Amino acid sequence: MADHRGVTIVVALVLVVVVAVVVAKLMADSAASSDTDRRAQEVEELLRGATPDDFLAFNAGVKQDGSVAQQVRDQPDFVNVRATADLSFIRFQPEGWWSGFTERCIVASVRADGVHVDVPKSACVRVEAPNS
Repeated sequence: MADHRGVTIVVALVLVVVVAVVVAKLMADSAASSDTDRRAQEVEELLRGATPDDFLAFNAGVKQDGSVAQQVRDQPDFVNVRATADLSFIRFQPEGWWSGFTERCIVASVRADGVHVDVPKSACVRVEAPNS
């Protein structure tokens, strides 16, 4: 009888832990989506009017006070930029309490015809830059 009671307690505790993990994951996904959508809008505003030329000489650009390159580099979640004549691909890795449960990356593609910001559900190191 005591063994049966012990097994029941263990099963109940495991069930509580599983439910807690599932609830935490759902809450983290919701918070991550909300936070990264807000941040993606901020990145889009920051890059409004930018062109690939703004990032071609990134190291020189960050030395110019107020330049787009400097503003991007100074963002706390900035990861890196890959710049070519036709495309600048910029990664931002946002952080929040949810980052232990879910991964998000904000990527911006800056082309001559405009800026496109996307939020893949992946860590930035796994997001491939487009070929062109």
